Amino acid sequence: MTRGLPGVLAEIAEVAGEAAALKIAARFGGQRVYFPARPGAADHWLVATVGPDAAAKLCAHFSVDRKRGNRIEIPLHVGGSYRQFLRAISERLHALDQEGMSSREIAARLGLTQRTVHRHRGRHRGKTGDDQKSLF
Repeated sequence: MTRGLPGVLAEIAEVAGEAAALKIAARFGGQRVYFPARPGAADHWLVATVGPDAAAKLCAHFSVDRKRGNRIEIPLHVGGSYRQFLRAISERLHALDQEGMSSREIAARLGLTQRTVHRHRGRHRGKTGDDQKSLF
């Protein structure tokens, strides 16, 4: 699903998945990054960010004649502003939470950590009044 992702991020999502696009946007937004013709070792930025399978797909997609890599501008923020980017992530996380997905499943789907999912749930409960009742 690439709804709301601008240009190259939508392209990345089509090739390697939405989680990969969001991870790259979060880590390298506003920067020009180099996609090599073939992914490097596990410590290469692309492999470390999206994993070896997604990295291989992206390298194959963005390489020039499969011989040379390519430099790509990653949009500064998804949807035009950082606030919109965070809102989009929050809305997507909330929707998946309402579907009954576990923290682990949500984190894997969105490319987030489980801790981020737990923090979001805690903040959201505070806003909706669903927080725990006092024991005393």
